[in-house]
Amino acid sequence: MTPSEYSVAAKAKNAKAPHPALIFFQRWMANPMAVGSITPSGPGLRKIIRENLVCGPDEVIAEFGPGTGAITQALLEAGVPAQRIYSFEIDAHLANYVHGVYPDVNVINADCRKIAETLGPDLMGKVGTVVIGIPMKALPMDVQQGIVDATFSVMPEGRRFLLYTYMINSPLNMQKLGLKGKRIGFTWQNVPPASVWAYWKA
Repeated sequence: MTPSEYSVAAKAKNAKAPHPALIFFQRWMANPMAVGSITPSGPGLRKIIRENLVCGPDEVIAEFGPGTGAITQALLEAGVPAQRIYSFEIDAHLANYVHGVYPDVNVINADCRKIAETLGPDLMGKVGTVVIGIPMKALPMDVQQGIVDATFSVMPEGRRFLLYTYMINSPLNMQKLGLKGKRIGFTWQNVPPASVWAYWKA
């Protein structure tokens, strides 16, 4: 199935399922600290993510915190085959929703820090890009460090991960986490307006 066909199929499935904005708002009401926004990601943010993905012919993409799957759709639109996308969602309701809309994507209802054991040895060092949609700023520093360490453990040396945020400044303390980074995109076409940051090892 081509990326455009996935888009059509996703719209058809969403027509039968609750609207993603409603699902997103319900999960935000249930746990505001775990869901970074009250609405799904918009087209401007999806475009920035698509344009900054790195995925070699033998690599996969990992997504932390897909929410209702807006960025998952961006990965598919970028031409990444569904079977090569691994989306980690700790909220069971959201994980079930994304799996229902994108049944061929590997949706894992688990803590993203378990990515190495989940992917197994065959995919170690073969995660081309990790896209993080978790509200990292709200997490304790030791949890942030665990996510960063897990991210780099599955990527080729020298790669960077992407993180989208609704903050103006970096949501990560780069000095404490041993990172370098920069904002690589900003869009008003999102509610609220969003930035995408790229981070790599210092």
